[in-house]
Amino acid sequence: MDQTDNTRTTVEKPSLTEEEATQLIERRYGFKVESLRPMNSYVDLNFYVKVADNNLSWPHGYTLKVTNSTYSKNGDLFVAQTKMMTFLAHKGFPVPQAVPNLRGEVMSLESLPGNNYGRCSENMVRLLTYLPGSIYYDVPMTLSIAYDAGVFLAKVQEALQDFSHPALHRPVMLWSLVSLPSLDKYLHCLTDNRVKGEIGKMVQTFEEKVLSRIDELPQGAVHGDFNDQNVLVEEDPTDPGKHRICGLLDFDLIIYNPYVFDLAIGLMYLMSVVRDPDDPITFGGHFLAGYESVRPLTPVERDVLYYCVVARMLQSYVYGHHTASMYPENREYLLVTAGGLWKLIDRWWGTPKAEIYRQWRDIQKSIQNQPK
Repeated sequence: MDQTDNTRTTVEKPSLTEEEATQLIERRYGFKVESLRPMNSYVDLNFYVKVADNNLSWPHGYTLKVTNSTYSKNGDLFVAQTKMMTFLAHKGFPVPQAVPNLRGEVMSLESLPGNNYGRCSENMVRLLTYLPGSIYYDVPMTLSIAYDAGVFLAKVQEALQDFSHPALHRPVMLWSLVSLPSLDKYLHCLTDNRVKGEIGKMVQTFEEKVLSRIDELPQGAVHGDFNDQNVLVEEDPTDPGKHRICGLLDFDLIIYNPYVFDLAIGLMYLMSVVRDPDDPITFGGHFLAGYESVRPLTPVERDVLYYCVVARMLQSYVYGHHTASMYPENREYLLVTAGGLWKLIDRWWGTPKAEIYRQWRDIQKSIQNQPK
């Protein structure tokens, strides 16, 4: 995902053929590549890599991540990402791990062919362990997955209370909810004036209801992108047909931020994958119930959560359409969430906050009253 405000700059996606990627891995890491295939990515380049068996290889394969040259300049952030993944792995969380290259480095800045008339670009290259599982966008959403995802997110937040890094303090980061007022710079990609007007009203409400109280919100290091493409699930071997959380991917948007912002992001993306005729707000209630079983919200967090959820909906909708207009060849992936999101925005904003909160309280009471 976009990490900073590049309104006036087109971020150039790296250019690397499969043959060049194979040569890069073999030269830098010493692995013999058996197979390699491209993976989806926003504005970077990712490959799934299988290597010949040896005592050092990870059995599930690897992800080669080649970051665009614009974001590759922020070396401190890559260090923070690696440290956070290592920290969480040591705490027992299933997250990717950076693989050292032959020089013992977990990242390297490589001069690679560019898209612009063959000019080279400097791109950060990393090899991460690949985690098996399915993204929960690809499996039928259930109330059980929703609850477990909420528990998982809260436990990650709880663990990260002991983690810090200076690079997490990112005052200008496009996907942070703090940056929502800058959304107006991107509305030119939308054609419906009614939609633009509604977005403006929602942004103003968020400023009044949330940003004016940000100092009252508990904050800490967070993952920042707990979405349907980054959460992995697997079938529970002890309960066939039931899925469980088995991994967390993509640490590009880690940040020091209010915990309720991180919660709202997870809530919004989970609700976005709920298919008709199921009610996304009901699934959101189970997600919140799982979360609060580990970390209960403060009164202020609860009060602002409604507005934080719609804020992330607006970001995903507008930035998705804006990025798709810049990269039409990647439009299908870029609009995976944003494409049908306005229906959910309408439903959420059209349901009174008090009604949603009443539904969620009833869900939590029902779960608490279930026999253990």
